[in-house]
Amino acid sequence: MKKNANVCERLRFSVMKKTTIKDIAKELNVSPSSVSRALSDEPGVSPSLRKEIVDAAERLNYIPNSSAKSLKTRKTQTVGLIVSDIRNPFFLDFMSGIETVLFPRGYKFIVCDIGEDFEKERVYIKWLLEHGVEGILSSPCQGENGRDNSKLYREAVRRNIPVVFYDRILEGMERISSVTLDNRQAILRGVLHLKENGHGKLGIVLHKKGIYTIEERRMGFLDACKMLDIEINTDWIIENAVDVERTSLSLQSVLRSDRRPDAIISTNQFLNEVIVATVRRMGLKLPDDLSIVGFDDHSMNDLIEPPLTTIRQPVEDIGRIAATILLSEIDGTRGEKSKVVLKAELLQRKSVSKLI
Repeated sequence: MKKNANVCERLRFSVMKKTTIKDIAKELNVSPSSVSRALSDEPGVSPSLRKEIVDAAERLNYIPNSSAKSLKTRKTQTVGLIVSDIRNPFFLDFMSGIETVLFPRGYKFIVCDIGEDFEKERVYIKWLLEHGVEGILSSPCQGENGRDNSKLYREAVRRNIPVVFYDRILEGMERISSVTLDNRQAILRGVLHLKENGHGKLGIVLHKKGIYTIEERRMGFLDACKMLDIEINTDWIIENAVDVERTSLSLQSVLRSDRRPDAIISTNQFLNEVIVATVRRMGLKLPDDLSIVGFDDHSMNDLIEPPLTTIRQPVEDIGRIAATILLSEIDGTRGEKSKVVLKAELLQRKSVSKLI
């Protein structure tokens, strides 16, 4: 019984024990330096021995020590990804875009969800700098009273750790590249489409106040209405729409008023769904009673009845371009900082009625 217990213990230990270069060397009766050279693809090892070593490493489930490797090369091949709110479908498409660029180059990314929290962002930036990431992709946020973490981003640049902003920027950060959407042009596309279909009483539902992209969309709406000679009724502008129930109640109040808009523009995917659900709850019919132009093009928009006309931002392209710029800055092959601004497109479906 005792003998069986000892055997089990040895088996348990062998399963838990991490295979090292010395274990492979002992298995093949070669020197650890030969194993190291073979696994690092360095010269000094014959092709036949290299194959034997690689096969043994695979058989013994050898996993290289990335920390030791990074100490030797001073490269971690790791990028920090700061997202403002991971619940937003935008970031799934964005991550898909950056992965197509980073993975083939051997880079991994660490996701830091700051949840629109300035203090949390500060903690994560410090953590990324302490853990040796080679670069940072960030959608930065602003705290109360306009506070931001620009000082820490400047510190990253000072340490030669490239930073690329995506989706959002911080003002006055000329030494940081960025990839953003022309948010004002995006909203103009939606307003123009409604105007062309005879709509002249427009409302808009805006997400969290103070966010760069939302402020740009608000200004885009006001500019477009002025340019197209459309009445601006501030009662039809719902701001800081971050809570489902409060947003729904605010929208119901607007739609039950004696003078109500004939069309509503959304400013993100979350609000697309809140607006459609609220309109249905009120017993209104889309687009006969109200037209809607959504923002972002999640697959859900095709399944809504009627399918939602939306302003589509090229999210995966934003990710691919941001990752490409970051890697070129890590490699030192890019001189000047890039300020890339992409255009949105309008996907016409069936949520806008024709009044003319």
